Amino acid sequence: MTLLYAFGSNGNGQLGVNHVKDLNIPERCIGIPETESLVKVVGGGNHAAALTKTGRIYMTGDIVQSTTFHIPTWLQDHSWIDVACGWAFTLVVSNQGHVYGFGTARSGELGTPLPSNNNKDNNSTTELVAIHLDTKIVSVACGWRHAIALNEHGQVYGWGWNRHGQLGEPLSPKPYIQAPRLLSFISQAPKIKQITCGHTFSMLLAEDGTLYGFGSNKYGQLDIPDHVKSTTSTRHISTGWHHVAASTATNNTRQLYTWGRNDHAQTVPFLDPVDQFVCGSEHMLAAHHNKMYAWGWNEHGNCTSDKDSVLKPLEITELLPKGNIVLLGAGCATSWIAIDTFIV
Repeated sequence: MTLLYAFGSNGNGQLGVNHVKDLNIPERCIGIPETESLVKVVGGGNHAAALTKTGRIYMTGDIVQSTTFHIPTWLQDHSWIDVACGWAFTLVVSNQGHVYGFGTARSGELGTPLPSNNNKDNNSTTELVAIHLDTKIVSVACGWRHAIALNEHGQVYGWGWNRHGQLGEPLSPKPYIQAPRLLSFISQAPKIKQITCGHTFSMLLAEDGTLYGFGSNKYGQLDIPDHVKSTTSTRHISTGWHHVAASTATNNTRQLYTWGRNDHAQTVPFLDPVDQFVCGSEHMLAAHHNKMYAWGWNEHGNCTSDKDSVLKPLEITELLPKGNIVLLGAGCATSWIAIDTFIV
């Protein structure tokens, strides 16, 4: 059976553990059936979402006003293939390749003006808003207030906040783009296979291993290291608010590289080969041979220490139940680990 454990910031119930206390010791999440196999867990500002192999999405936190994971009513009538969380909004992709969003949209995050709704905040909605893309989408990614989407042909579309060029569009007096646009500057690039967003920047991974970054480069997050830039073996990328992690494969061994902001040691080297990894807002999680490590910003316990920052990878395996680590997830000072437990 698969169990999900969480730790870190929890003031709005975003960890899904049925209370609102921060945790520096992993605690089992509530609400996701043990029979469900998880394929993705993501965190936003104060909410989180978990996608299962059966196409269901469970959510917790302020956006659904809950401290445990459950399937919101507006997500119950579809089968889903992807989900991504921004600061205060969420995007979902149906098995037909259609994109929907809900949450707060002050900067075009939901790709369309929200309908007027008397006596309510016109910038927010818990109803599904269709985001019109005349193409079949396979995945989405969210930054602070921007979003990008990948279609089945390896093309990328973007909308939302563009003050720093994180949508690949020239800067203009209007700081955001309301309707989705094709990122034309990469139209001649190799087919894109993975997309991810930082706070105010975006990163793309092409099928040939090339990385593309655009948006804010205040902390060097777009300065791809030469040893990553020169290889064709990059397999996976992840982004925090202002840092990036990428794995490269050599002789079936994956090495982790990190760059960008390092004020909390979130980009210190992880020297062991890596099986899985994910960037939180300003921290890192990584697994190696079924051993679990965390490092970086830890103010809310999201690296399990009692220190404000964990300055080097800290093994936290002993804090978890025995089993196979199958999935990692992270958000704003939040961490999740899914484990297939050993049945004695």
